[in-house]
Amino acid sequence: MKRYELLALLIELAKQGCTRSPVKIDRTLIASNLEISAWTLNKWLRESIELGYVQATPKSRRGSYVLTPKAIGELSSLLGVLSSCVKGVRRVILSGRVFSGLGEGQLYTSLDEYREWFRRLLGFEPYPGTLNLRLDPESIAKRKLLESYECLRIPPISEENKNYCGAKVFRAIINKSIEAGVVIPDKTVYGSDVLEVVSRVCLRKALALKDGDVVRVEVLLSSDFSRAR
Repeated sequence: MKRYELLALLIELAKQGCTRSPVKIDRTLIASNLEISAWTLNKWLRESIELGYVQATPKSRRGSYVLTPKAIGELSSLLGVLSSCVKGVRRVILSGRVFSGLGEGQLYTSLDEYREWFRRLLGFEPYPGTLNLRLDPESIAKRKLLESYECLRIPPISEENKNYCGAKVFRAIINKSIEAGVVIPDKTVYGSDVLEVVSRVCLRKALALKDGDVVRVEVLLSSDFSRAR
């Protein structure tokens, strides 16, 4: 079992309340959040028990689970490292591979009110569509941390009798050269391993990108918003 897999599982178990007493977990939710199959989840649970990080009570495949002191110590150590790493941080660097999305981004970036919000917040109207990136494991953790930072925000919008969700927005620089925006919708079909990026230009064409290419995203936090212009 890889270390990042173990940590991801421990975090999900902690989110379900397994830190103090045995809890009957929602396996479907955990598998969905981790984007793994039920078979893989069972395998990870079994291996985490064998490694001494999780205890099952009663001893059955469908029993309740509680984190051991060893697991609590591991999570506490991770929290300390993350806290020290992000303290005072003004920029976060993410990395991911380009993939073809479902076209949902093109719908949102084509709506007049959304385009106006992007213009107000980012200083440009976006090219219709988003660049979709599948983040590497380290960047997935950083993306989740982004949600705790102060950010720009597009409110929920109603247009033509349809309701569209709001979104968090961060200024960003793509491949050290192109001004852009990172969009984290309140509701999305994608998991936490996906990052959606908008820009005034078609990033695929401007950077000659194809599916599988690695892209560097420099996300500017609140104190650096003015420097993106």
